[in-house]
Amino acid sequence: MKVKALVSTFVFAGLCAAGAPAMALNLACTGVSVHNASRNDVTLVGDIADGCDIATVNPQQGASGNSSGFADNFGNGWSLLSKVTGSSVASATTTATFGGVDYKINFTETPGSGTKKGTWTINVSKPVTVDLVFALHASNRSGAFFFDNQVLTSSSLGNAGTWAINWVNAGGQVPNFSNLTIFARDQHVSPVPEPETYAMLLAGFGLVGFMARRRKQK
Repeated sequence: MKVKALVSTFVFAGLCAAGAPAMALNLACTGVSVHNASRNDVTLVGDIADGCDIATVNPQQGASGNSSGFADNFGNGWSLLSKVTGSSVASATTTATFGGVDYKINFTETPGSGTKKGTWTINVSKPVTVDLVFALHASNRSGAFFFDNQVLTSSSLGNAGTWAINWVNAGGQVPNFSNLTIFARDQHVSPVPEPETYAMLLAGFGLVGFMARRRKQK
């Protein structure tokens, strides 16, 4: 999806440059009580969500979570990665292992936001590409935000993002945070270069530097 989105962005820019009518990018969520909710409401390492669905199902139901509220839009095969429970949680840290990779997830609420926005960070023991759903439950609605083929690095700083609640509950009000459930699927561990690869890279850099010095001397 990220590749398709990039291609669409280039096409959009080209049409605008050629004077063609501008086409609005579809950022809005689908589902019930959408209000101002959009894919921009949850980000991860600078990426906005690839999909957003507002439903009445609480994703945190059951020992393994409940993905039925967003499965029609984002498919099946989801595994529970993390649960954060309780309203007005200033911060929480959870850990999990999925497909041989250790995950550490930090969740915070922004002070003074009325428990409607905050930050999150994912640390992984190995660099991976993985599908994620970040599912916030608030009042009698939940917002599921889908990240397709999300690249996560194993940096000690983690992979940082933001979240916000902008949908409305059955009473027409923007609700406060109740709980968070994160699901994962289709994980692929990024290959680590062999020592020989590093040696070839260093040799290549050395050759480039040598040629540059020769040109400078001439």
